[in-house]
Amino acid sequence: MLVSKVSNLKPLIESSGGVHLTAYFGNRGDIRSFKAQIRDCIDRAHEYLTVVMNIEEQIAFLEPLELLYRNTIDLSNIEGSICVFLKKDFFRSFSIPIRVDHACQVATSFHIKPLLLWLQTDEEFLLLGVDKDTVYLAVGSQSSFIIVDSVSLQKPSCKENFGRIKTPQSELDFTKVAEWATVSWLRNCIFQITSSSRPNLYLAGDPSSLERLMGILFYERVIKEPISETFSLSQIDSICASIREIQRTESFASIERSLEEFRAAEDRYRTRTNIFQIAKAVAHCRVSKLAIAEEVSIFGKIDRKTGKIDLHPFDLDHEDDDILDDLAQMVLLQGGDVIVVPQMEIPNGRPILAIVDHDREATKGRFYNDNFIGKRA
Repeated sequence: MLVSKVSNLKPLIESSGGVHLTAYFGNRGDIRSFKAQIRDCIDRAHEYLTVVMNIEEQIAFLEPLELLYRNTIDLSNIEGSICVFLKKDFFRSFSIPIRVDHACQVATSFHIKPLLLWLQTDEEFLLLGVDKDTVYLAVGSQSSFIIVDSVSLQKPSCKENFGRIKTPQSELDFTKVAEWATVSWLRNCIFQITSSSRPNLYLAGDPSSLERLMGILFYERVIKEPISETFSLSQIDSICASIREIQRTESFASIERSLEEFRAAEDRYRTRTNIFQIAKAVAHCRVSKLAIAEEVSIFGKIDRKTGKIDLHPFDLDHEDDDILDDLAQMVLLQGGDVIVVPQMEIPNGRPILAIVDHDREATKGRFYNDNFIGKRA
């Protein structure tokens, strides 16, 4: 799950130049409404593409959407909203567990603001549960939960011990081997799951068993206080609900801390509110934190090398992007932080606010693999 989120988002943020189509469909389980949204997107896309493609090229480019239109029944049972990202030789669609407004945008990059809002409010977590002689590892979020794997700590059967001498020392040796094998299994699973992020790891089960395992696991984001001192498969739903409540509270607190950081930076004259100044600062990798309004779009064109922007009163053509969305992508690629919040929550009700750090230019060219995941984006 963690890796799938990153793999879905990474090529979207990196992609720019050429024709990009982004569509968001609100999925309410109503097939007629869903088909109407897709047809509206196809019709609007044809209007934008007329100046750059002949009709045959348009039909070929939009074929994935036509297929989606003809197979709507397969998607109507999916919970959440549907996102579609399309460019030449590239098509990706998936669902996100938040409500979005129907939108279709043709531009020179993908429109990802709803995805940023989703990631910001739906962080994953790990759960390690010990039930008697079995250890379970699970991955969850606000909208999903799955047990990744489990390992048994049961002692060998009598048949396996037949002909062997059973001594207290052999019992002790087996216990050490079993714990070592379990920890090795845990390390391997956690390493694979967290290759691109570092979610919190919650514990449930007998405290003494958990303490022995955690003492040699060496994962830095363990919540050491067990969420529950007992664990069983029948308890998973209630334990998950408790973790989700903690995660929601922490997400809101983290956003508030970011907003406080913006307020403090304003007092020290380290912020910029002018979108032209912000664009130039972003182009020079000098924005460490950016806040953008979730309900505002500012259309125009941006030169990503110089930061020069041309603003338009509305989405004019196939090259116009939402400048707020473009700036957010650029900051993320540079390893900066981005928060997406209602405009009224940004200090003084601005649509965009940036913290400028003139010493950040040395980080120019740093890719976001080590910085993006885990940020407030």
